[in-house]
Amino acid sequence: MNLFFDQFPETGYICAHRGALSIAPENTMMAMEQARRCGADLFETDVQVTADGELVLFHDTALERTTDIAEHSEFSDRSWNLADFAAAELATLDAGSWFLQGDPFGTVAAGEVAEELFSEIRNQKIPLLRDVLEECRNYSFPLNLEIKDQTGTAADRLIVGKVIDCLRETETENLVLISSFNHNYLRQVKHLNSSLSIAALVEDHHPENLLEYLRNLEVDAYHPDQKITPPEQVRDLVAAGMRVNLWTVNNPDQAKDFIAAGATFICTDWPQRMVGLSHS
Repeated sequence: MNLFFDQFPETGYICAHRGALSIAPENTMMAMEQARRCGADLFETDVQVTADGELVLFHDTALERTTDIAEHSEFSDRSWNLADFAAAELATLDAGSWFLQGDPFGTVAAGEVAEELFSEIRNQKIPLLRDVLEECRNYSFPLNLEIKDQTGTAADRLIVGKVIDCLRETETENLVLISSFNHNYLRQVKHLNSSLSIAALVEDHHPENLLEYLRNLEVDAYHPDQKITPPEQVRDLVAAGMRVNLWTVNNPDQAKDFIAAGATFICTDWPQRMVGLSHS
């Protein structure tokens, strides 16, 4: 029995990358909500540990790209790395206005982001994982949770155990697929709770003796970069019994090819445009 993938018995599901990040600020509560509302089957997000041991959703190591940290004079003489901040300090930051100002996907200028949502966007904060999981439970909305590599920080030895504890406390083990580029984290997950579903993320190149590697790692799915993974390889892996989920697929024709090859889901920046692709 696979608690997570039992919810995805077919192929071709749509996963919203960092939430619906092309129409809401990435890795915020609003991005998750927009992903659910636009019809995504699940969403992907990133988790890191704060200086005081809290789990928060955030992608980058540093805070400047997606917060207003540069406008906070009280933090001007400090490193702007997230791991150096307590959760209460992070809560003072605006994690939404940058999206309106930078319009990274051109969706604001194109009118795809309704003006009546601007005030909500400006009020977005860096969310606690616990709060996000509770919302996932309330709506039965599945989550692909990437544990960011914390190598070189105090969080490296703590993050896996903290994530597992948070899943247990929020009763969301069945809703969460844990992925990571740090495959040692995946080994720790299976050691601590063998019933949790895990997926190996890779970029740049595939591991040697790929199927053997994945089976030894005891993963439930393989998450390669679509740039290094032709549909034929997806088809071969699926035929060998391995679930494959591609990132980040933003071209509908490519998405159709991967779905036809048997991908369980594709992770995309444009879930609102991809949800029309039917799964088999």
